Amino acid sequence: MRLKGKRFGLLFFTAAWICVQTSVFSIAYGQTGTTASSADVRTDRESVAKRQDFDKNVKSGFGYLKTSDWELAQSAFDAALEIEPKDGLSLYGKSLAQFNLKQTSAAEITLDTAIRTISSSKEKIYLLADSLVLSAVISAVQNNTSLAIEKLEKAIALVPAHFDANLSLGRAYFGSGRIDESVTAFRRATSIQPDHIKARFFLATALEQQGRSADALKEYRTILNKAPNNVEGNLGLGVLLLKIDGDSSAAGLNALRRAVTLNDRLYEGQIILGKTLVRLNRTTEAIEHLKTAVNLAPSNPEPHFQLAIAYRKLGRKTEADSETEIVKKIHESRRGVSKI
Repeated sequence: MRLKGKRFGLLFFTAAWICVQTSVFSIAYGQTGTTASSADVRTDRESVAKRQDFDKNVKSGFGYLKTSDWELAQSAFDAALEIEPKDGLSLYGKSLAQFNLKQTSAAEITLDTAIRTISSSKEKIYLLADSLVLSAVISAVQNNTSLAIEKLEKAIALVPAHFDANLSLGRAYFGSGRIDESVTAFRRATSIQPDHIKARFFLATALEQQGRSADALKEYRTILNKAPNNVEGNLGLGVLLLKIDGDSSAAGLNALRRAVTLNDRLYEGQIILGKTLVRLNRTTEAIEHLKTAVNLAPSNPEPHFQLAIAYRKLGRKTEADSETEIVKKIHESRRGVSKI
């Protein structure tokens, strides 16, 4: 559960609920001392009806985004844009729906139009920042990390307290190997939303990567104080305690056990717990976790290798030899070597 690699990891974005105030129209006739013609009244009524339809569609669109009904959201925003083709909020909402429908190219085109439209208004800075964050995510999906970072930095320059922008920038920096900058961005994110568990986990991971183990431990413990059953917090704490205090760390082992109890499909937790228990000669207990790791990642040689060690310690030579043969075949397959 560490943040790994040089790529900007795919982010899972949910639509932020944006309240759309339904406009209140007050139409007064005859205030100027003139009498409105029937044609004028009809035109005004048509205008009011269109505006009400527009507001209804925009509000519905964001409601559908909130419930992850992406296709309905897109339809609602399309209806709104038929009435107001250059409405920045509707364009942003539509692009968010398209992105979640995996219509990435279409989302990018819609979003570019939204950004051009919104940029002309000084009153829509936060919406512009939202749009830049989504645009950065699209750039990340397209493996253009540098452009994603540029957009996120611009969003934060507009709205320094924009949580998603700071969190996303931290992940982008981390994926680019800019660990110190990622720590700064994650700290800003956690200062904006102190109870956001994922942000604290990313901060803890970045601090650990930075070599600041004590600070990382503090963050993991903060996570577990807020959410004792958080899987990632238990995993992070357990791994780091074993790294600092060694295999005999009871607190580390307990945290790992809790993590895999909460989520038995947690490969990293199963394999680390299994390896540690093998080294502690608690072999029978280790085998249970190593077998689970094999089921989760059958083509990974590590759990088979550890099982071979465990079986040998128990004197189960046939099973140990079988696991060793599996390891050999996996390595041969990865090298493209066929057995003659």
